[in-house]
Amino acid sequence: MIRLLCVGLGGMGRHDWSSAAASGEFELVAGVDVDAESREFFEEKTGAPTFDDFETALATVPADAALIATPDHFHAPFSIRAMEKGLDVICEKPMAETLDDAKRMHDTAERLGRMLMVHQQLRWTPYFHHARQLIEQDAIGTPQSIEFDLFIFADTCFRGYRSKLPQLMLQDLAIHHFDLVRYLAGNECRGVYARSWKSNEEQKQVPATTNVYAILDLDGPVTACYRSKMRCLMKDEHTGYNCRAQVTGSKGTLRIGPERLELQTFEAFAAKEEPTLITPVAPARSVWQSFGDAMNTRTPTLTSSGENLNSLAVLFAAIESVETGKRVAVNGIG
Repeated sequence: MIRLLCVGLGGMGRHDWSSAAASGEFELVAGVDVDAESREFFEEKTGAPTFDDFETALATVPADAALIATPDHFHAPFSIRAMEKGLDVICEKPMAETLDDAKRMHDTAERLGRMLMVHQQLRWTPYFHHARQLIEQDAIGTPQSIEFDLFIFADTCFRGYRSKLPQLMLQDLAIHHFDLVRYLAGNECRGVYARSWKSNEEQKQVPATTNVYAILDLDGPVTACYRSKMRCLMKDEHTGYNCRAQVTGSKGTLRIGPERLELQTFEAFAAKEEPTLITPVAPARSVWQSFGDAMNTRTPTLTSSGENLNSLAVLFAAIESVETGKRVAVNGIG
């Protein structure tokens, strides 16, 4: 069993450490959080001790790896400190608040020979994972365009630390989606043109952005159209947080949804055939099992720090585009 120190026990942290325990490959040896209620819940569920100070936990409890699921500004310093203490790290998204901090995290992992994985779990969802396999198998030919939508109705923009993020939709959610666009295309992004805005609902003061539209230019060439709405009123448009995507290539189109994949080729359409419905098959190994594999084999995972840096570069380019009103080149990692 891999001994896991869990840092950040509430919110996504609770989901993450629960999933780690359920994988059967991790022993939760301690938890860290400044919130007493979160510590109490962790202790009740795991029987492991908790601390309100990260350094004390590092010095007290022997561990092999650390989960960093704190607010974003702690990701870089806590991940780096854990790696310096000899632990491998799985860190919640976004990897860091700045690209420089993310590079420092990656460089530390490289220098010390540590595994650093970013919890971009959507690559492991059956429909996106299976879709990527079909694209690799030439089911739609050479990809040309991607349409990617997140349409939900949520009050996240009104409460909690997320409502204070300058670019809520980009900072909190789009990192997942830009990562998936790169994953589906199998190509790097060269440039981004993005716009964001707040809902102008009557009798409400909306503090955070609720909408983003973006055009991503990828190698290939592939063009991606990204749309996200947090205050979507039309229920038949709702995608849920699982999103909806469609990839079109030289042979046909693949529509990607949580329950099924739909494949239609130009040849089949001309013959008046219905799209082929495909039930997504889950990957052989889950997020947490893959992290365990990386620790055992010392081989980076599907969302290793080096891989994730390029997704983060797209995110920061999109934020710059919103702020400047211009298309921004993406400066990723070679």
